[in-house]
Amino acid sequence: MNRYIDGEVVIASKRGGPETLAVRPRRFDEPRAGLVRVAVEAAGVAYGDLLLREGLVPGAAFPVIPGYDAVGVVEALGADVTGVSVGDRVAVRTDGTGGYASHVEATPALMVPVPAALSGEVAVALVLNYTTAWQMLTRVAPVGAGGTVLVHGASGGVGGALAELARLRGLRVLGTASPSRLKRLEDRGVVPLDRSGDWAARARKLTPAGLDAVFDAEGGAVARRSLGLLGPGGHLVVYGASGSLRGGRRSLLGLVQMALTSPFLSALSLFIRGVGVSGYLSSSFVPARPAWFREDLTHLLELAARGEIAPAMGARLPLRDAPEAHRLLATGTAGKLVLLPGSAA
Repeated sequence: MNRYIDGEVVIASKRGGPETLAVRPRRFDEPRAGLVRVAVEAAGVAYGDLLLREGLVPGAAFPVIPGYDAVGVVEALGADVTGVSVGDRVAVRTDGTGGYASHVEATPALMVPVPAALSGEVAVALVLNYTTAWQMLTRVAPVGAGGTVLVHGASGGVGGALAELARLRGLRVLGTASPSRLKRLEDRGVVPLDRSGDWAARARKLTPAGLDAVFDAEGGAVARRSLGLLGPGGHLVVYGASGSLRGGRRSLLGLVQMALTSPFLSALSLFIRGVGVSGYLSSSFVPARPAWFREDLTHLLELAARGEIAPAMGARLPLRDAPEAHRLLATGTAGKLVLLPGSAA
């Protein structure tokens, strides 16, 4: 006899703004073979969700349920599942869809146990933002203690995680932000650079020998200017395309500007300068190396449980307020935005 449970999801019905998001009832069947069903206590909101909603994620088809990350309790197992039990509290990384829901179906390969000491809201802040930051810092462009890195958007989700984790690893951190957030960066031990001013000249003055790494989620002209700031052995990591949005909405001008201003590099030019350039796309990197994901997220959860890292938290909103969460994220709100299904709200 097929067993199911009634719940709800947030669906983006078509490409467009936050108004395309709406809560809909959903019947969740027993999980398919190799998967588990998790009752969600907290779901994260990420910048990638805005890109998905705007139709800027290749291969995504509408209608679609956004959501990369969730924390909850395992309530049903599909056939052939091992290593996970009903009742386990876990953090889940989806394939980039499905998180905005009362329940998610997920693979054990991309979930890890959550320490009892951590709230669901704090734990979900680590699944995407902090794991992305940690993997770039330790697996893509590792810099030894005493090095100097530049983090663009250092007051944002992944940018804030990068700044905090880089300082934990003994690095000097320069960070760009809007003028209203520079004091916040300074209070966190980050050297603040006004993104509306000549941040490149300021960074060059502060690091005459060049930067060891730059982390950029915007691309385009920002990536090009950043490349010129690297010292020998330095590394530019581009991990986003936020320049394609304006005010949280798809921007043709932004897309064109990114295409025209992005750095075009040859292997020979990189060899001569002695620098490297990498792209990090979480939706490709994580499923290709699930063991790394589990190892890295487990480590981050332990750091948070010991109080060694403290994710900045933003608004906690009921699932039905997903449109408002997207509007808040588009304004550059500080801290992780979290959606709370049902009674958790």
